Amino acid sequence: MKNTLTSLSLLTVILSPSLAHAQTSANEFDYISGGFQYTALSHEFTTSHYFYNETHGTTVANSMAGAYLKGSWNFAHRLYVAGKVELSKRNQVSLTHQMAGIGFYQPFSPSLSLFSTVGLANLNLKQGESIGHIDRKYSDSGASADVGLRLLLLDNWMIEPSFRFEQLEEHYNEYRLGNVFNVSNNMKIEANFTYATIDKYSMANYQLGIRYVF
Repeated sequence: MKNTLTSLSLLTVILSPSLAHAQTSANEFDYISGGFQYTALSHEFTTSHYFYNETHGTTVANSMAGAYLKGSWNFAHRLYVAGKVELSKRNQVSLTHQMAGIGFYQPFSPSLSLFSTVGLANLNLKQGESIGHIDRKYSDSGASADVGLRLLLLDNWMIEPSFRFEQLEEHYNEYRLGNVFNVSNNMKIEANFTYATIDKYSMANYQLGIRYVF
């Protein structure tokens, strides 16, 4: 976590001079974004039957890589619909996380707003034949709710801390810190960090992508 925050701070210093004239608002909820993601898995995950190859006595993967796509549409006054799809894969093991819902935001100023979203979520973990147990998988759907803040720290840097809870077979908790850096009035760079827990398992997710505001 410390290394992640240090890297994001350095990125801000590098981008600030060239992006000084690009401005944003904490109340922009019309956008689509996507990019690359890297997922680091906890020891409990990598030694579980989802990732442990009993035939060879080895862990198949301790990390995964993939992509994400998400978006939001402010269809009415302070109301928006939002959705996301995240996919990571490594050695025939795939992890998919999806969410769709409706949200409300309360602006306090152009640089600060509170938002909350409720909807449905799905988490799907599936392994391939390389693990030796082709029937090992986890898939569940349930209600989802999150609450967060959008805070404009600089004219070209906005942070989005939030917490998400999903009522799956096991409770899923997600702590997220989003970072949005302006390139232009419509184009942004995203650098996000998420720490999630489900039962005794946990994972850290790092994302780097592009956001288009329309």
